[in-house]
Amino acid sequence: MEKRFSITVNQQDQPASSPKRGSLIRSGARWIYRRLHDVIIYGYAFLYMYTGWAKFMNLSTFIRGNSKIPHLGQYAKLIGYGIPSLEIVLAILLVIPVYRMKRFALWTSILLMGVFTIYLSLMVKFAEKKLCHCGGVIESMGWEAHIVFNIIWLIAGIFALVRTKVKHSKI
Repeated sequence: MEKRFSITVNQQDQPASSPKRGSLIRSGARWIYRRLHDVIIYGYAFLYMYTGWAKFMNLSTFIRGNSKIPHLGQYAKLIGYGIPSLEIVLAILLVIPVYRMKRFALWTSILLMGVFTIYLSLMVKFAEKKLCHCGGVIESMGWEAHIVFNIIWLIAGIFALVRTKVKHSKI
């Protein structure tokens, strides 16, 4: 019985995280960090496929909404077909495992997200009647939440772009 008691006392003297557990957590964190850019890239692919498809499913509403945008309304049909098509093509290019193609698609995705963010910011600042036809759940966000969402994806995309360059240069 004393032996059991002494083992219990010795276990209480040790720190809560042993060196083995700490190294396991650190190696797990490194594993996630090394693959985070891929998660972001696939996140962009999912996001663009989702919103592009949602816009195509409600194409007439999307075009009608775009026709009400000041200065851009005259290009409503072009925007109506072009944006969802671009989003779906980018989603496909982001999952193709060809480095140059994926990198080009990531650059374009970041640019597009930047344009969307600027558009939303201008709508909040200057437009009386705010129009957003992003599709699905994203469309139901509040304006500030939508802008923050876009900024987070913009920063994440830049991070992924930097990480893919570093990763590719090490090969």
